[in-house]
Amino acid sequence: MINKGLVILFFILAGPFGFAFQKDGADFNRPEVIKKYLSEFCFYQDPSLTYQAIKDVLLRMPYKDFLNVTNRQRPVLFTEFYLEGTARFASSTEFIVTKDDPPCCQEGFTLVKLGMSLGLAKTPGPIEGVVAHELAHRVLDSIRKGNVNCDAERSANALIRKWGFKKEFKEASQLFGQKKGDPAACQELSRHLAYP
Repeated sequence: MINKGLVILFFILAGPFGFAFQKDGADFNRPEVIKKYLSEFCFYQDPSLTYQAIKDVLLRMPYKDFLNVTNRQRPVLFTEFYLEGTARFASSTEFIVTKDDPPCCQEGFTLVKLGMSLGLAKTPGPIEGVVAHELAHRVLDSIRKGNVNCDAERSANALIRKWGFKKEFKEASQLFGQKKGDPAACQELSRHLAYP
């Protein structure tokens, strides 16, 4: 005779998510979760390289950090910004929430603005380096902690290398990296400068 309790437990565990667990243990079908998440919180659409890069970073990052950046109470929103044409002065992006979507943004959100210049990349790799770097700032809570300095940049770079994005970081640095003397580059203060 089959124990009804065991049968019920089996069907609960083997339900829509039961067989989709990945090796990180608590993860359900991550590709499907990412697809749904990006359909709500990402301006970019498949098959763009930027969409592919965002998806790849979310697939590869550690599970704990993945949960952090896809938390509906404080989601990461991916949008574009323009450097040319009239849109360089202003543009709008609408993130539409339907009545069937669970509530979001109770704890705020992170807005990742990806420049149209990422289109210089011919493969997703360099864009992945940029996306991973921006998501690392979120995981490290750089802005919320007031860490908007060169140390925060180095910390984000160290974290994405730890995540396994060393190659993508190097590609992004070569293609998009700022050169010494660029106005927005993170420059170290000279050692001989005295602090008041």
